[in-house]
Amino acid sequence: MLSKTISYLLQFCLISLPFWLPAFHIHEDNSTLLTAVSLLFAILVGFFIATATSNYLRLQTLIADANAGLVSLYNLVRNIEPSKEPQIGDAIDNYMIAALDYELLDYTEKTKGELNEVMKIVHAVEPSGEKGFSLISEVHSRMDDFIRTDQEITMTAKQIVTPRHWLIIICLAAILAVSLLSFRDGNLITATLVAIMLVSIYQILILIHEIDSNFFLSKQLAFKDPQQVFEGINRGRYYPEYAIKNGDAKPELGPYRIGVYKNYPASMEKEIRLVK
Repeated sequence: MLSKTISYLLQFCLISLPFWLPAFHIHEDNSTLLTAVSLLFAILVGFFIATATSNYLRLQTLIADANAGLVSLYNLVRNIEPSKEPQIGDAIDNYMIAALDYELLDYTEKTKGELNEVMKIVHAVEPSGEKGFSLISEVHSRMDDFIRTDQEITMTAKQIVTPRHWLIIICLAAILAVSLLSFRDGNLITATLVAIMLVSIYQILILIHEIDSNFFLSKQLAFKDPQQVFEGINRGRYYPEYAIKNGDAKPELGPYRIGVYKNYPASMEKEIRLVK
């Protein structure tokens, strides 16, 4: 993702381009080329936005289901074998903390060790009494559901716009931009309209990237929804230091934990501190 400074600079250049670039013409009749390129660009952009949005919405549901599943597992294990509460609580806590160390696109691949520890504790639960035996099948069912959800998150979180697709889209955007610039006739209003169109094309490309990379979802769910899990397993809320500095996470008042990294993102080694 481009930094805000670079993004603003690019948009400023696009706005300025129609006013200082000398007028030119590609052909006597540029409208045919502009119509063909615009149509092809619109079809591709519409397809990728629709597909990426579908993945985005599905991923949002899957993450909410996974987080709810962890809280449910914790409560079931605690009810079946109360002595296992510290173990399952700490295991889920470690898993959620590790998940926040990584981007939403690949956290499932990076947290398999912590997830295996949760599974190990769940499978080691020994029911006693009628209540325990009546709930044990539900525990394994919830664990299976969580694993299926985790696997689906792995597949759904992947980006669908490949470098080859980006090359095609960017080439069409460049041709469209050049065609628009060729329509200038020295009129200030025409130059202004072309500048607006150029910035719009740029914003469309940014929109595709942000939806495909789950950028919006990362801000919405990556640091807000997990807090419900921490509270549900009776552990303090947790935020990575980098998320607070970037403005992605905004801790509420009250005690919470913060992960202070020694060399992020090169190393995930960190110290967890309590903020009151």
